[in-house]
Amino acid sequence: MATMETSAVDVVLAGRTGVGKSSLINMIRGVADGADQGAKVSNDVRPCTENTTSYTTMLEGSSWQYQLWDTRGLDEALDGATFMEKAVSWLRGSQCERELKNVCGARTGKLNGGQAVPLLVWCIGASKITVPVHWQQFYKAYVNYCGRKVKPVVVITLMNPKSDSEIATGWKEECRKQLLALGLTGLTADIDDLLVGVRIHKGPSSTEYTEDSQAVRNLISRVARSSP
Repeated sequence: MATMETSAVDVVLAGRTGVGKSSLINMIRGVADGADQGAKVSNDVRPCTENTTSYTTMLEGSSWQYQLWDTRGLDEALDGATFMEKAVSWLRGSQCERELKNVCGARTGKLNGGQAVPLLVWCIGASKITVPVHWQQFYKAYVNYCGRKVKPVVVITLMNPKSDSEIATGWKEECRKQLLALGLTGLTADIDDLLVGVRIHKGPSSTEYTEDSQAVRNLISRVARSSP
């Protein structure tokens, strides 16, 4: 493993509106949703992060400081919406993409010999992993905005812990297929080093929350410390 001089690591969380980025920030930090010091969350698909916000945290077993960047959510297409609704959505989407591009550029633009390589944590809802546009946006962020100068992690959120569907049982293979379709073959060699799933839970005291929060923290820590 490579030894880095710095103890600060930027972690940019991105994805569609309503996918649970802010809740994931809280999960990584060990802060309950709704807490005063936590990231603001919403129970519906309306955006709750109006501006990119950063949160600092430490992870167990590490002396490194992680700067978690909660970015504005990218909007879904508005099927059946009026022209004005679509126009507003397009404008907001353009602003969000521009802001994400700026955030990614700022994180990768300051890299030097002693700077830790940033992480890009792309969040996709479990019901959307078969939808190419969600992966195309990941490609745009990873390749176009970050110039591949980040370590990518994909978090599949809102997984149903009781579902026996193909989404629940074959989700890693589906993710591999989507990455291959984008030509990102280098990310599929060991898919377990890239992916983690987060199940729907009933609160911080639930088994799902405890297990998944630890899995997410472990993956981020492991990827951050891996060789570029």
